Amino acid sequence: MPPLRSKVRELLDERHPFYAGGAAEREVFLARRGGRVVGRVVAVANHAFNVYHNDRTGFFGFFECEDDQVASRDLLAAAADWLAGKGCDAMHGPVSPSTNYEAGLLVEGFDTPPTVMMTYNPKRYQELVEQAGFEKAKDLYAFISEVHPASLDRLAKLAERTSKREPDLVCRPVDLKRFDIEVARIRDIYNSAWADNWGFVPASNAEFAALAKELKTLVDPDLVRVAYVGDDPAGFLLALPDVNPALRVLDGSLWNPIRLFRATLIGRRKVGLRLITMGVKEQYRLRGIEGVMFYQGLRSALDSGYAWCEYSWILEDNELAKRTVRLMDAKLAKVYRIYAKAL
Repeated sequence: MPPLRSKVRELLDERHPFYAGGAAEREVFLARRGGRVVGRVVAVANHAFNVYHNDRTGFFGFFECEDDQVASRDLLAAAADWLAGKGCDAMHGPVSPSTNYEAGLLVEGFDTPPTVMMTYNPKRYQELVEQAGFEKAKDLYAFISEVHPASLDRLAKLAERTSKREPDLVCRPVDLKRFDIEVARIRDIYNSAWADNWGFVPASNAEFAALAKELKTLVDPDLVRVAYVGDDPAGFLLALPDVNPALRVLDGSLWNPIRLFRATLIGRRKVGLRLITMGVKEQYRLRGIEGVMFYQGLRSALDSGYAWCEYSWILEDNELAKRTVRLMDAKLAKVYRIYAKAL
């Protein structure tokens, strides 16, 4: 599933909001054998992360390598040396460039293609990373289920009970005509709801705005739900159509008109979804708001004719999220791993 090269360049450009104000730095390393590039890695010193967590962790990401243990070992060692020079005492990854973007090395579930904004890699990458001295830090799960009415019936009862118990609760689609206002509200929920999650780092105004702008072209407003308790933004759910089948045709470039035309045709087919994120502020949790958002989102997906949905990613120890997606009869489909190594 080739990523768009222009998007990779944007994330590596230190003018990107991720790096703004010295929040992060990066260095790019290539491995060459006989003059031919055989691997790459990016070292990321995420200063904002370390300030937030009072930590000294560095990161690696954008890792690609041929089946060459020497090259992969030396690439990761070069990234580690650079991060040590920035004051880091540990290295985690892959994250490209943080957990707010693509994260994790695929270790289970190689038989199906990745969904939008999820990674894919050959099986051998696990061995390449582990032989370089890395050990598991945390697994990220991807669940998948059919979009079917049976789940809707169960959720409808839950949503009805919640609505009676919470008369001030309003859950609605996102309003793209008031995009900047909606983005600011969703950022407030996001940074609050995920504040205590493992690996989380808050997104700045500029960074979140850039992320939202990138996603705007993909968004189906009915698949985004924003929940309010009175006037207070309390939670949100974001699902996107899986556009990867169209992106695969483009082969990393937007500049081939024939491929672009084919991708446009494929992109019109509504097949699958990825539920990227759902969160509720701590003070509003365990009140059924998640179920209402799930119910409304699923109803919209059914009305639009989507066949399946992937829920990704979910931390392996997030029992509440795992129980919630199992209400949809979701099954574990893929496992992604974040690795760690002391420097």
